[in-house]
Amino acid sequence: MLPCTSIRPASARPTERSVGDSSILAEEMLAWLRQIEGFEGMLMIAREDTVIGFTFWQSEEIAERHRVARMEFIGRLTSVVNVEIEETVGYDLTFASLNESLTELRRQTP
Repeated sequence: MLPCTSIRPASARPTERSVGDSSILAEEMLAWLRQIEGFEGMLMIAREDTVIGFTFWQSEEIAERHRVARMEFIGRLTSVVNVEIEETVGYDLTFASLNESLTELRRQTP
């Protein structure tokens, strides 16, 4: 039996800078999140006016245990790249199928 993975998406609205800054934010978050017990991965998607980041955790309990520290860290990072967090909610992962090439994707910035 696989452990339940909890997804914590945060929806943000970029302000003055481009959505391209979201990749910088994601790289910084990933380096920090990898040090936290129970962290399983991260996905960030963007369009012109919205960035959505998903963090994956072994369980909702583990995600919740680290919530305060995560939100403080995210607050510091988002102020640097001038992004406003609109919402943070939780979901249970019910299905996933990603090719290996997609899971290793890193956005190349010009």
